[in-house]
Amino acid sequence: MDEILDNYAFKFFKLYAKYEYFLKASGYFQSVNAGKKILVDWDAFVNQNIGVDYLTLDGEEKVAVNYILDNPPCQQAVNEDGVIIWAPVSNTERNVQILFGHISRVRNNMFHGAKFNGTWFDPERNLSLLKHSLTVLNAFKHLAEIK
Repeated sequence: MDEILDNYAFKFFKLYAKYEYFLKASGYFQSVNAGKKILVDWDAFVNQNIGVDYLTLDGEEKVAVNYILDNPPCQQAVNEDGVIIWAPVSNTERNVQILFGHISRVRNNMFHGAKFNGTWFDPERNLSLLKHSLTVLNAFKHLAEIK
């Protein structure tokens, strides 16, 4: 299972990085701290280029969208004892910004080490999130000029 997850994680990170490169190169970013930092503006990109079109997906792509929106990745939080915990994320909002926000959280949770310390935490769930996130990103990659 680890090798399968590693392969999906690699594909996911590679595609996500291609999106981020395109978004920054195309002006989808915000400058903060007097230009010392930029934030990639996924919301502007998905609003202008995808909008409600995500609702027209069918087949495997529709399954992927619904899985992510119904089962969003948790976020790390700190409890009252100062311990890092996994906090559930609401699944009541359903729009393109929320969908891509969840996909970004999948990336953040893995990239920042919250899901992996030599072995994968909750491998089945992480595999589902990676597979479905990849499906959604692949569905719209033509909009980011990704081959």
